[in-house]
Amino acid sequence: MKKIFVTGVSGTGKTTLANALNARGIHAISIDETPDLCCWKNKITGERAEHEHELNQAFIDAHHWVCDKKFLQKLLDASKEDVVVLGIASNQKEFMPLFDRVLLLQCRPETFVERIVRREDNDFGKDKDTRASILRWYEKFERETLQKGAISINAEEPIEKVVEHVVREIKAISPASHSPFHP
Repeated sequence: MKKIFVTGVSGTGKTTLANALNARGIHAISIDETPDLCCWKNKITGERAEHEHELNQAFIDAHHWVCDKKFLQKLLDASKEDVVVLGIASNQKEFMPLFDRVLLLQCRPETFVERIVRREDNDFGKDKDTRASILRWYEKFERETLQKGAISINAEEPIEKVVEHVVREIKAISPASHSPFHP
């Protein structure tokens, strides 16, 4: 079983890609859409934010979006087929070694900001200050992710082209190169 992790800043198309991969019969898991896989945790206390919050800058400054590595490992272990996991979490450096390959969706800031503003299924980034924060850190995030060995995918392309690129990356993992990603 091959395991791919696809990440990218908010608005680069991770949820859209997950839906397109699943429609094509490729097992895709969106960490944001999988119940209990991720949650907001207070940066100081580590306590889980138990109820809905307005995702404004004050809340985001005080909390991390965290993926449960043990739960993710169980999902990967339960899969009998190649699997693509998509998302971004503050602790993804901890779970990236679970994957054979890491892909980074990238697009121009104008594109991801427009997508954030337009989308209706996710409130993250709707707050003007939060969008400004994303614009301040996205370049560093992308640079560091690429330096760790992630492969860039142009998220400006039509979704069909992005799906084809992911499929090529899955096929490119040979038995000889089938080893965990080491950031």
